[in-house]
Amino acid sequence: MRRSKPILANDLLALFVKEFHLEKGLKEHRFFQLWTEVTGVSVAGVTIGKKLYNKKLYIYLSSSVVRHELFMMRSDIVKELNRRMGEEMIDELILK
Repeated sequence: MRRSKPILANDLLALFVKEFHLEKGLKEHRFFQLWTEVTGVSVAGVTIGKKLYNKKLYIYLSSSVVRHELFMMRSDIVKELNRRMGEEMIDELILK
């Protein structure tokens, strides 16, 4: 398709993301990046798996001590993750 006007790179990228239905995957990727920012590098180091399913965030940890600490702060973590995303991405944090 030939266009009469040039298109900006940002608009072209947004069109590409929309055309190939990549919005959900990009949101999840950004959400998992926020996990490291919110909880810190030390917690990210013992995080061995992350899964987002039905507005529940499943986090798999290799340290029971860290799991217990996060369990006590889980409601604050959920609020902070949702706030940084700008929308209600998760309702519950499940630590395993």
